[in-house]
Amino acid sequence: MSIYSPQMLNTFIDCPAKYFYRYVKNIPMPQLENSFIVGKNIHAIAAYYLRGEDISIFNLSEKESGMWNKLKKSPYFNLKTEKVEHNISIKIDNDWIGGRLDALVRNSKDEYYILDYKTGEIPKDAKSNFQTIVYLLCCDRLLKEYKSLNFVYISVKTGEEEVIEFSSDLKTKYESMVKDILTEIKKHSEPNRVPGKKCENCLYSKICV
Repeated sequence: MSIYSPQMLNTFIDCPAKYFYRYVKNIPMPQLENSFIVGKNIHAIAAYYLRGEDISIFNLSEKESGMWNKLKKSPYFNLKTEKVEHNISIKIDNDWIGGRLDALVRNSKDEYYILDYKTGEIPKDAKSNFQTIVYLLCCDRLLKEYKSLNFVYISVKTGEEEVIEFSSDLKTKYESMVKDILTEIKKHSEPNRVPGKKCENCLYSKICV
């Protein structure tokens, strides 16, 4: 079963050619090793912490410790943990969308919060980012009943947070956006390059036609 992830959908929005090389031709993009390891370590210690497990086994660098100390001060880390590093997916028409939650927490009023830790920048248009869209749609169907459902981006660099509250209007809009982009993806069986300045720094620039 093929599941369209938020990263796949965001990549297509960024550039259909990049989507083609990464997800159709399966040509991986090299990871920036240091930033990848930092992100992996922060996500791992946060998962242990929220599950109530021993975090003393982690040997963080000074940079990572600073990020972790900012992250654990978030008030959302004081709420009840429902899910940690949890795979979710739903079917929309004939296609599946899904991803892996960093965490899902709730308070005593049945207000739920999807947490997403960013070692990089919080998306500029977070409300229209497909990570927000996919996770809110999935959790809406997973939970079925709740007082409120929110997506929370947390910057581990600055402690900054951005909250998107789900609503029936957003649900209708998000479902339409997902259907539209999946329709567009299926139309592109070959690279469809979108020229621009970003092409200069694209890791696929040397093979892109």
